[in-house]
Amino acid sequence: MKTKILLIVLVAWGLGALSRAFVAEAATLFIAPPSSEVGMGEKLTVDLKTDSEGVSLNAAQAVLRFPKDILEVVSVDKTGSIFSFWLEEPNFSNTDGAISFVGGTPYGASGSSIQILRVIFTAKGSGAGTLSASDAAITASDGSGTNILSKVHDAAIAVIPERVTPKTPEAERKPPEAPAVQQKIPEPEQIVRKPVPSGKLPLKPTLKIPLYPEENRWYNLVAQFTVRWDVPLDISGVSTALNKYPNSIPPERSEGLFDNKTFASLSDGVWYLHIRFRNDVGWGPTAHHRLAIDTEPPLGFELSIVEGEATDNPAPTLQFRTSDALSGLKEYQIRVGDGAVLKIPAAEFDGSFTLPLQTPGTRHISVRAVDEADNGIEDSVTLQTIPIASPTITFVTKELFSDEEKGLTVKGTALPAINVLLRVYRKEALVAEGTARTDEKGNWEFTIDQAFKNGSYTATAQSKDARGALSLIVDSAPIKVKSKPIIQIGFLELGKGGAAVLLLFILIAGFGGGIWFYKRRQEKISLRVLLVESEVTKIFTLIMDDVERLSKASETPTSADDAYALKQLQENVKRMEAYLKKGLEKIKK
Repeated sequence: MKTKILLIVLVAWGLGALSRAFVAEAATLFIAPPSSEVGMGEKLTVDLKTDSEGVSLNAAQAVLRFPKDILEVVSVDKTGSIFSFWLEEPNFSNTDGAISFVGGTPYGASGSSIQILRVIFTAKGSGAGTLSASDAAITASDGSGTNILSKVHDAAIAVIPERVTPKTPEAERKPPEAPAVQQKIPEPEQIVRKPVPSGKLPLKPTLKIPLYPEENRWYNLVAQFTVRWDVPLDISGVSTALNKYPNSIPPERSEGLFDNKTFASLSDGVWYLHIRFRNDVGWGPTAHHRLAIDTEPPLGFELSIVEGEATDNPAPTLQFRTSDALSGLKEYQIRVGDGAVLKIPAAEFDGSFTLPLQTPGTRHISVRAVDEADNGIEDSVTLQTIPIASPTITFVTKELFSDEEKGLTVKGTALPAINVLLRVYRKEALVAEGTARTDEKGNWEFTIDQAFKNGSYTATAQSKDARGALSLIVDSAPIKVKSKPIIQIGFLELGKGGAAVLLLFILIAGFGGGIWFYKRRQEKISLRVLLVESEVTKIFTLIMDDVERLSKASETPTSADDAYALKQLQENVKRMEAYLKKGLEKIKK
């Protein structure tokens, strides 16, 4: 089985490298109806389907397992399958109770009820069992074979002993009903009450169908559905019918009194549900509800590019067209690379579509056709847009002053008589742009007159011809923008910022030097004061000695001692005076 999965992936990759435009996260594989009840010997028909949940798929595989003791495969039908080729043809084994297949399509298909296979069983034994799918994979049409299968829903099967359904003449005269698929449908819950006399015919019922609420819409949902209505107090009976006749009237035969009924899932086509009430006067008017079902996608188509898949035309023309037989085509959805989806109403489409201008490069182009029921089919191609010749930048102003609008000049050569698109970037931010026209020799020049902030810039140039075709982008040498110098010493240039920094440095240095000088001077002054204090102390001591000597001399009988002591005192006082002057002068220096 791993080999099969690998084979599917390889096939999905080879199917035209289909676009990633509509890839989603999940898809569901399910069996319809989800539950069935048949009698012994009766036929049971089930469909294997997938809900792509918005994704486009192109291949699938699975092993469908059934209870071999109660069911036996009669046939496996590929009619109506989305897959047009089979890597492994659908085959079955009643001995193993298994049906296997590996199928694919060259297109990407999407829808809520995409048909894969129809299997017809015969009920051979009574009991209950399950139809289940294993070893399953569904691949997206994304060029990589991504498995998008996320859920598998089984189906419950019940086989009861042989039963006989009587046929009455009235039943044989009834209009064609919905296909008699043996789905297990719950019976309506009866309302038990005594109706109120009315005296007039009942009103027309107002129907509510959650699965198919709008009569004018097409739906791709296939499942059992429930219809609800309000039952007035005078109603004593209800009659219903489901067929393909828009104005059919249900028979005048009451099915009981109930306010909702569940019906089996429908096959593709337009169906009509008819319901009316009965009261004591009689049967009232019929309510009709249209049910339009379409689970098949539009027909496959081929997408092509008129100019070829490699072209220098920046706006190539796509060609594609398809149709839908049942609900009709609603629109085409076009997506280029990872761009937004372009929607074109099918009624306005003539088979050709001109793409918006494309830049050089390679990208996937996907086109999906969507019908009125939202089923889709898609195809894709890979477009290579070839660039025209690139321009050459021969000169660019490499240095600019930020406070002058002197202008950034770019010169170069390119093809004659075309436009050159100029852009200026600071890192990744676009700060300026303009267009230059080449002369007959292909020369061009452009000046951007605006001031730029300080920093490093790059100029780019790109050619664009009259069709809108573009070249690859070329870059200039780096462009430096700085402040105009106000101080220049040799090769040293300082702008406003540099000069401010220099001035700040000088101020800081001067202030620091002043503090240092002041501290040094204070230290010297302190030292000199200490020296002066020491000398003054010494001299003061001498003076004190002289005063004491003079005092003692006054006690002697001779005057010579007094004169000598006084003379010594006077000399020391003069020395003190002279030294103080000299010391003060040193301190002031």
